[in-house]
Amino acid sequence: MEYLFIRQAQIELWVLEAQAGNLKAFDQLYQHFYPQVLSFAYRTTSNKGLAQDAVQEAWLKLSTTMNRINDPAAFKTWLFKLTHWQVLDMVKSNKKHMYTPLDAVGEIAAETKTDTSELAQAMKHLSLIEHQVIHLFYLEGFSLSEISHILNIASGTVKSRLFRARAALKQVLDKD
Repeated sequence: MEYLFIRQAQIELWVLEAQAGNLKAFDQLYQHFYPQVLSFAYRTTSNKGLAQDAVQEAWLKLSTTMNRINDPAAFKTWLFKLTHWQVLDMVKSNKKHMYTPLDAVGEIAAETKTDTSELAQAMKHLSLIEHQVIHLFYLEGFSLSEISHILNIASGTVKSRLFRARAALKQVLDKD
């Protein structure tokens, strides 16, 4: 627990330093968060190139909007929201890139006592937004209110989409 507090304090310090123009601090943020947002973008699109492009665009946009972040503790949420919008923009502008299902969600597999490959098959029946909600909630550990902010939807909508995604998975898994 103490480690998480120290880590969060370090991240907030990097944010403040990056806002002051410290490129090394911005690079530290990039190194720390890049794998997480890339995973989010990839699991949303199942297209490595599109995911990488969306994440790079999000970081570029972040570099020019860093000073708008009033609360350094909100940095991760801000970054995921930017990435979410970049993914949507890129998919809209590149119709050849189709959304496909999440590949595997080990945490959900464990929670539902389901084989990961079986769960990956079941995930094919979920919509894009259901994939995103599941990824943000289970894999990234965001709260419902943080997901609400990232996806720009009401908290109640996040709850209902998470509920529907779980129900859809359960229904598909019960058929097999």
